[in-house]
Amino acid sequence: MKSPTNAVTNALDLLELLGRTESGMRLKDIATRIDLPESTTHRLLASLTSREFVEQQSDGLYRLGWKIVVLANALGSDSRLVQLVRPYLEQLSRQLGHTVNLAVISNGRVLYLDCQTPPHAMAVSVPPGWTLPIHATSLGKSMLAFMPEAERTQLLDLLPFEAMTPNTITDRAKLLDSLEEIRQERFAIDRGEVRLDVSCAAAPLIDRLGYARAAISVTGPSANLPANWETTFSAAVRDAAAEISRACFGADQPGFDRAKG
Repeated sequence: MKSPTNAVTNALDLLELLGRTESGMRLKDIATRIDLPESTTHRLLASLTSREFVEQQSDGLYRLGWKIVVLANALGSDSRLVQLVRPYLEQLSRQLGHTVNLAVISNGRVLYLDCQTPPHAMAVSVPPGWTLPIHATSLGKSMLAFMPEAERTQLLDLLPFEAMTPNTITDRAKLLDSLEEIRQERFAIDRGEVRLDVSCAAAPLIDRLGYARAAISVTGPSANLPANWETTFSAAVRDAAAEISRACFGADQPGFDRAKG
């Protein structure tokens, strides 16, 4: 069991946990998931509830409170990205029958902001707030390809290039070669680089300067994908990303020349 003394870290763990559930959670389940005594968890919940970051429902379940929305609104336009993009994600998920994600780069990793999952048991789900290595994901590579050169170089200098599976690209030169291909094709592919049994196709959301502001992807179990998934999924996600880029960022597509540095 982790130490109950770091109240800030424990409170943030609690908020992140509640942020990954829509129906709320009971005290006992929260304490188990964040690995704290129930007494400590109850004190954290009481403090967060008194400040309206958490609310307790009539059935005893805890969920995020409205104060979280106030903080999110303070982020300005970026906080509205999920709301703006979600209808496109929902449409793409219905079209392809697989999970569709929205992500950005944050603190040197891919940060998932939204995940729209079709209603069947084989769907792959990634909870909002989850992070993964940039070099191993199609989302990360699609954003790297359309990043200002100086920013991309600085980010690559910090990447550990760890292998998550035998398919992960762990060589910087090979990654740079793949980024050039991504710039040409305007989509990226993950063939079991994070999990051997999962494949993805992603495309960047481009602003009017030609740089990636975010990316979307379609994800599914490799064994459950059609034989031509790379062609059909890549085309669909690229077209959707182009439409979102025009609608949300005023991008003039295709183009994207600036990101070549």
